Amino acid sequence: MEKYVGFITQDLRAGVAIIFACLVLIVFACLLDMWTGIDAARANKEKICSRPLRKTGTKIVDYYRLVMFFILIDILGLCFPWYNLPYGAVIGTLGVLIIEGLSVIENFKKKKSHAAEVADLAMRITECATPEEAQKIIKAIKEGVKK
Repeated sequence: MEKYVGFITQDLRAGVAIIFACLVLIVFACLLDMWTGIDAARANKEKICSRPLRKTGTKIVDYYRLVMFFILIDILGLCFPWYNLPYGAVIGTLGVLIIEGLSVIENFKKKKSHAAEVADLAMRITECATPEEAQKIIKAIKEGVKK
């Protein structure tokens, strides 16, 4: 009996650790978005007030609510023997990270930073259907760097 209890608690510890890591990643992503947003506002000489901090706090709480919904799906998944990790929490966190990543890229564009160009080029390379197309884009990048 102790063997089964040990297995269940070990499995729960791993799941809770993954969920905790997901929640921490959400906070970091939102804070990074706020940081790049404030940086873009400074670059454009816009007035900065305390609203971004309140907006970021609200966003974090909203994202946590969404991830909690996915955690409920994970709890339901415990009924199945093959459902051994909190897949829902990971997928929900991935969605949040993608949304916040796109927001960071928008802030870079607003700031007119070259980092936004790097993200666009990486996206163009990944959208290439053939390796030859990717090689053409990489060659154009190398020629641009030489100039």
